[in-house]
Amino acid sequence: MIDMPATWRRIGLWRIRGQHIDRAAVLAHIEEGARLDARYALMVTLACGIALLGLLQNSVAVIIGAMLISPLMGPIIALGMSLATFDFIAMRRALKALAVGVALALAIAIGIVLVSPLQEATPEILGRTEPTLFDLLVAVLSGIAGAYATITRKGETIVGVAIATALMPPLAVVGFGIATGSAEIAGGAAFLFMTNLLAIAFSATIVARWYRFGTADSPKQSAWQAGLIVAGFVLLSVPLGLALRDIAARGLAERTIRTALDAAAADAGGRISALRIERDGEVHVVDAVLLASRHHPGMAKRIESQVESALGQPLRLQLREVLTTDEGAVAAQADSLARLRESVAALQSDAQRRSAARDAVDAVRAKAIAHLGAFDVSAGGKAVRWRLHQRAGLDLAASRALESAMRVEGGDIAVEVVPALQALPTVSLSTDEIDDQGVIVEAAPATAALQSIAWALARWNVTDVRVSAADRARGDAVAAWLGARGIRAEVSVVATAGDAVSVGLP
Repeated sequence: MIDMPATWRRIGLWRIRGQHIDRAAVLAHIEEGARLDARYALMVTLACGIALLGLLQNSVAVIIGAMLISPLMGPIIALGMSLATFDFIAMRRALKALAVGVALALAIAIGIVLVSPLQEATPEILGRTEPTLFDLLVAVLSGIAGAYATITRKGETIVGVAIATALMPPLAVVGFGIATGSAEIAGGAAFLFMTNLLAIAFSATIVARWYRFGTADSPKQSAWQAGLIVAGFVLLSVPLGLALRDIAARGLAERTIRTALDAAAADAGGRISALRIERDGEVHVVDAVLLASRHHPGMAKRIESQVESALGQPLRLQLREVLTTDEGAVAAQADSLARLRESVAALQSDAQRRSAARDAVDAVRAKAIAHLGAFDVSAGGKAVRWRLHQRAGLDLAASRALESAMRVEGGDIAVEVVPALQALPTVSLSTDEIDDQGVIVEAAPATAALQSIAWALARWNVTDVRVSAADRARGDAVAAWLGARGIRAEVSVVATAGDAVSVGLP
């Protein structure tokens, strides 16, 4: 159990020891640390330049170096001490030193950013744009430690205080925000700087009053000091507390979203490779990349419903899937692809052989056709005319039979075979095949030869012939038969053997 009375006695003895502090020496030391001179301006310039370069490079070590040499702690402690002692002259000197230091630091920061090729906000820069209640608590504790170290002349702790309070980096971030035109960055960093400044100053005031600086103040002045300090802390605490609440809510939402995405990715046998979470008003906007071996339709909608139920806030998820596979599947696919290529190659080789055989047959056919005669196609493929050569060796009857064989049943192609020029066959016509009117009867054997002659004359476009017979009756009968088919015949009686009738070209 803690002995409370003994504890309070120790605190009282600690405070009594503080009465032996040389207050004049302390005030002189504080006044010297807040003096506005060339050394102060040089250290502000160097500290701000180092801090900004560390922020642009995202280097924590360089930023800490700027904290160690920053002289802003002196004027801030002097401001708190002047508030405790109601020394308005010292307060004015401290505020002047602070104003000059802040203006000089901002000018240096803006100038460096404007000439720097690096103007992207790094994590170290963004980390100083959202102050919270924790930053206020750090500043209060740092101010108490700094004031205690200054009053008791325990200077060895000032290094830790400088690192903790980090006055110069937020000020450099303000210059970065102004130079890049980002009001959000400049405003957030300025609020953090003012939080540190006021918290350290008020904490220094409290420590100074604890050590009985300003004991000559009236009760009214003491009440005014207390009210100012309390009001200052309240004004700082409210927005910082709200900011802390928002950050905590955002962190909870991000953890919930990340957990849901990781669980869904694990169930799908994949993983989330990239994730970005932003807020658009009350809506959480999430952009994620899922690495998986196959497509999972509807996953984004399921995750949206799950997260919205957990958070009670709307979510807009854009889930981009990148398909991956393992080495075994790749090997299997490669083997299947190789077999498929072999099958395709075999089919192509067989098709090439068949095509070569068809080409050979077509070549033989073309040569055969060319040997027999000329083959003409006209009327868009609707008319075929085959003009036979003498070397084909086909007489009129064979040529006529070839034309009949070339016709296709049910087809609409007109096929004509033109026989080679040759002597017309002799017609054997007996008197029994002529009726009383001098006309050859229908079924007479001579009509077969006459039909071949008429067919050949039509293919040759011949309309005039000579008919020679042993007597006029046979010649006139043949001429009449040909005349009925559009062929004019000149009949002559010649000495021929028996029933032979000759038909010749004029």
